[in-house]
Amino acid sequence: MAQEYILINNDKENGMITLSKGVFDAIMLISIEDEENVFPVESGALRKSSNCKIVNNELIVNVDVKLKYGANVNETCENLQQRIDSSIFQMTNLHCGQIDVNVVGFVF
Repeated sequence: MAQEYILINNDKENGMITLSKGVFDAIMLISIEDEENVFPVESGALRKSSNCKIVNNELIVNVDVKLKYGANVNETCENLQQRIDSSIFQMTNLHCGQIDVNVVGFVF
């Protein structure tokens, strides 16, 4: 079974603090909905629209989105990356080591 929790802090005195991967999925969905010209991709039975993992103590985030037709792709994706990073940091006190935004389609 895949790891469903991400370890935030492991202190002998206070115990272990972990966050469910669902927390990061919810934060990313909020960030996508707040960004203009960006639309979330619905998750299917075989595919998730967002994914997060910890590699070498860095949070790595992958998110699939659709953009409004005519929007500047580079600028919109950079704004979304910054919004996701700041939202995750404000809510969990973790910085993302890498945020990959995959544009999988356009909305007309």
